[in-house]
Amino acid sequence: MQETPKLHILNINPKLERGKIFPIFIPFAGCPHHCIFCAQERQTGTGRQSVAEAVSKAQIAFPEFLAKTKSALIDIAFYGGTFTAIDEEDFSLCLDFFKSCKELAGEKGITLLGRCSTRPDALAPDRLQQLKALGIDLIELGIQSFNDTVLTQSNRAYTKETAILACQTVLAQGFNLGIQLMAGLPSQNETTFLNDVNTALDETPHCMRYYPCLVPEKTPLARLFQEGKYAPWSNEQCIETLGKALALAWQADIPVIRLTVAPEQEFDTHLAAGPRHPSLGSDIQAAALYSLIRDALASHNNTAQQILIPAHLRGCLFGTRNRLKNAYANAIPLEKLIFTSEKSNKIKICY
Repeated sequence: MQETPKLHILNINPKLERGKIFPIFIPFAGCPHHCIFCAQERQTGTGRQSVAEAVSKAQIAFPEFLAKTKSALIDIAFYGGTFTAIDEEDFSLCLDFFKSCKELAGEKGITLLGRCSTRPDALAPDRLQQLKALGIDLIELGIQSFNDTVLTQSNRAYTKETAILACQTVLAQGFNLGIQLMAGLPSQNETTFLNDVNTALDETPHCMRYYPCLVPEKTPLARLFQEGKYAPWSNEQCIETLGKALALAWQADIPVIRLTVAPEQEFDTHLAAGPRHPSLGSDIQAAALYSLIRDALASHNNTAQQILIPAHLRGCLFGTRNRLKNAYANAIPLEKLIFTSEKSNKIKICY
């Protein structure tokens, strides 16, 4: 009787099951100061608009968005700034807008979700209660790092203890938790960043974002760079380190919903330095996938007979210009990589 092959199954790239996003950008709103790396008005492509201007534009755009959507689920997302710290008038304006969107969506039988991003030191209990009562269910914390030295040098003005308490507060109040981390901040190396990732995963977030630290012109970080006091990570260092970080999140079954800063022409035009390339995100995914497969092979003394890979993952296997093809060839004969018609994100290693 033929022995049944033993399988090692890798579940990669878990997805965040939420609706089609309708974004509202409010750069710098509610922020107590500018962090050394921040240029939100260029990053979002909206300029320095007020909350009232952002909501006014959204009120015009949302009915058209609603009429065109084919999704049964919509996600209103307040991005930029420190949403839970904006002034009372602006906060009420945003909540009233969310409420009106919810009513319009309900008339079409569409479910509306809501998310916002904020700082870990801006979680006033009354604000959280208002968000919860209205149905905003996901709070993303722009933590950036859990390392006190990195936080101090990045002018974040809070500590690791504050950040961890904020994660626990969001979860205790019944929200889904998102954690945003930044890689390559001052005094941060691969070890400190991966420690941040493990700390974040310990807090059981609903999702995560990884942002490479870039150097926008006319920021305090740009001045440090020009003075030779700060060196940004290279593309290769970013790919290698964020690949390891992404693999850790995949192993924990936590979706990472952003790996790089979204492309924006004005932002990219005014970058002084930092890891930036159109294929950076896909190469980070390829590095994560390779590290998981390599480690799985090593744990079984490289005795795999086949690796079954869903064909839709072919593009993120070898990376840009087959950058990892030789690495795979050194780990396992390439003919043992078999592409299948499965629609899942499960890679099966047969022994």
